[in-house]
Amino acid sequence: MPSTRAVPAALLLVASLALPTAAAAQEPPPPAAPAPAASPSPSPEPPKVDVGGYVDTYYLYNANKTDPALRSFDVRHNAFTLAAADLSVSRTPSAQSRLGFNADLFFGDAADLTSSAEPSSGGKEIYKNIKQAYLSLLTGKVQWDVGKMVSPIGAEVIESQNNWNYSRSTLFGYGEPFYHAGVRATYTVNAKTTLSAMLVNGWNDVVENNGDKTVHFSLTLKPNASLTWVVNDMVGKEAPADAAVRDVRNLFDSNVTWTATPKLSLMAVGDYGSEGPVKWWGIVAYAKYQAIPAWAVAARYEYLDDSKGGFMTIDGKAQTFTITSDHLIVAGLRARLEYRLDHVDRAYFHKSDGSLVANQPTFTVGLVYAFTGKL
Repeated sequence: MPSTRAVPAALLLVASLALPTAAAAQEPPPPAAPAPAASPSPSPEPPKVDVGGYVDTYYLYNANKTDPALRSFDVRHNAFTLAAADLSVSRTPSAQSRLGFNADLFFGDAADLTSSAEPSSGGKEIYKNIKQAYLSLLTGKVQWDVGKMVSPIGAEVIESQNNWNYSRSTLFGYGEPFYHAGVRATYTVNAKTTLSAMLVNGWNDVVENNGDKTVHFSLTLKPNASLTWVVNDMVGKEAPADAAVRDVRNLFDSNVTWTATPKLSLMAVGDYGSEGPVKWWGIVAYAKYQAIPAWAVAARYEYLDDSKGGFMTIDGKAQTFTITSDHLIVAGLRARLEYRLDHVDRAYFHKSDGSLVANQPTFTVGLVYAFTGKL
């Protein structure tokens, strides 16, 4: 049997061995290594800038063998002609970037003709190559634009590739303005309704000619994806400040576009204008049939009454009939083959022998290349 005196000694030895372990267990753990710093979130990409442009050329043959009348940009007989060359940069404002802009450079016959009514000769040279240039600011549902802007009147536009026909209607070129300089507010009520108002110098004048201002109001309704209805009204004094008579000019415009089927689209425009005793009005009806993705045919008929004052230089009543074959050759490049007959209710059109006739038949081949991209 072991000695009882050896037990306490053994206990003391075990306790002495255990004490360092217990002391170590009571010490606080070393501080944890700091977590690596989170990498900064990537900054949002700046909004993209849209870039686009087009080149528009044509050959026109007038059976009367003279330069055609009542045309906007297709104005030369029996000549290969550059109608327009255009280069644009723009950025549409959005909730992420409320500032935007649009700058559109413009060359060719179309540039000269759209600026031909500019009241200042210096203004014609300065501004004719700027189709539009304006700044934009988005505030909630309202977009503000300030600068030179193409006119919202009518259904046709300056860019031929965006129209159903190659030539523009007489109403577009002679009864409606091309551009305005001033301020515009556009309020998007909802996906189906948009309101717009403008305060501008007037019709086709960046350089003010009378100190008065012209106002414009517009309503756009899109009840469904296939139907769009636009109503415009523009009111103001347009005559120069030193003119003997300075009546208020008023132009009411309404146009409707309806995609009847995936292949058939219809459009109609009606304008009524007055300036004192001078009055003019016109209607234009369009139909476009997209037979296959690369080919469509479009027809247009217009009736004009300019018998009360000759605002459109007709001094009578006129009709035009247009049929256009639209061929998409490759992406961005399209050819337009067009026959058009202009008719006035009196001998109006010049022939090469100096005589006047009531009809003007023309055949046109137009070639347009357009491109878009982003920077």
